[in-house]
Amino acid sequence: MDIVQDKLKVSISYTLKDNNGRIIEEVPEKHPFIYLHGFDNIIQGLEEALLNKPVGATFSVSIPFEKAYGAYNKTLVIEVPKEELADIGELWLGLELEMYQEDDSQEFQIPEYPEQIYNAKEYPLEKETGIYSIKEIKKETVVLDGNHPFAGMDLIFDVHVLSVEEPSFSELENGIPDEDEEGLDEEEQDDKNDQRRHWF
Repeated sequence: MDIVQDKLKVSISYTLKDNNGRIIEEVPEKHPFIYLHGFDNIIQGLEEALLNKPVGATFSVSIPFEKAYGAYNKTLVIEVPKEELADIGELWLGLELEMYQEDDSQEFQIPEYPEQIYNAKEYPLEKETGIYSIKEIKKETVVLDGNHPFAGMDLIFDVHVLSVEEPSFSELENGIPDEDEEGLDEEEQDDKNDQRRHWF
């Protein structure tokens, strides 16, 4: 029970760095990242590194992009007329949009739930559907990028295993941990959403 194994719920804190050692994300012990091991909740390289680690373990692991978010796919960069995004409202760099395509038409909207933003199982995304972020805003068009923000990057994780426990029936059935966000203030909720964007 005190060792990371498949079908267990695991809590970790971590510092994520790029290959040059620059910190790009931090998840503190106060608000840990929680996932179900063996359900592809997290990237392959990190899940492999966590297997059989005991509670209390701290370690660093370098993960090549092949076992992280894959190679950067240039075909997932598209340019659309601004009029197609008229219903979105204000646009800014980095804004994430969900695209649906049916027959010859495509539609963009803001994702309703943070969990929709990135699902590790679905990368690389197909060009016809998925989550796109605004990369460039031109006079008449907008450049959208369907790659994960960390696509093509080798990553370094400094990890602390905080706890391991049995998941609930619903968690096993759904393959993801239940969310307990009661008591989080707005800033803490934003941090939580950022975690979801990068992992799910």
